[in-house]
Amino acid sequence: MFIDIIAAIVAFFSLIVAIGSLIVTYIVYFNNSKGDVVVYTKVDLDRQGLILLVIHNIGKGIAQDITYNGTESIIKNSSGYDIGAFISGTPILFPDEKLIYSLGMYHNLKNTLPDHPIELDIHFRTKIALYPYRRKIKNAVTIDINTFSGVDIGESIFQKDVRTSLKEISSSLKKMS
Repeated sequence: MFIDIIAAIVAFFSLIVAIGSLIVTYIVYFNNSKGDVVVYTKVDLDRQGLILLVIHNIGKGIAQDITYNGTESIIKNSSGYDIGAFISGTPILFPDEKLIYSLGMYHNLKNTLPDHPIELDIHFRTKIALYPYRRKIKNAVTIDINTFSGVDIGESIFQKDVRTSLKEISSSLKKMS
C-alpha cells in the first residue's frame, strides 16, 4: 500500500516535469519561429559619408504584409527619391533579409529631416508554428539622425592606412628609378 502511494507520487511529479519541459520547449520554439522586422540607420563603409536606412527581418520566421506608420517625414531620401517600402509596404521579408536604401549624406539629412527622433510603427504578419493563422505583430522603432552628430563617418581608418602605405611605396619607387 505504502509503495503504491510512493509510486503514484513519483508518477505525478514525472508528469509535472514532462509537462513543464514541453511548455519550455514550445516557448523556445515559438520565439525562434516568428519574424521580427526592425528599421535602423547605419553608415555606409564603402561610400564615404553616406547614411543608409535598413529594413531588416531579424527574426527566424517569414514576415509578410509589412506596413509602416509615422514615415511622413522620411518618405524620400535627401536626393528626392522615394523610399518605396514606406509608400507601398513590403510584401515579404525572409529571415535575415534586408532592404537597404541610401538615405543621404549627414549634412543634407540634417537639413531635410526633423530635428527630433522619428517614431516608426511597423505592422506585419508572421506564421508561427502550431498556430492555424498568421499572427499580427507591431514593432515600434526610433530613428534619430542626430546620433551621427560628431561621428567620423568619412573615410575608414583602414582606407587611410592603405592610402598612406601606397603613397610611401610610390615615393620609394620614384626614388629608386
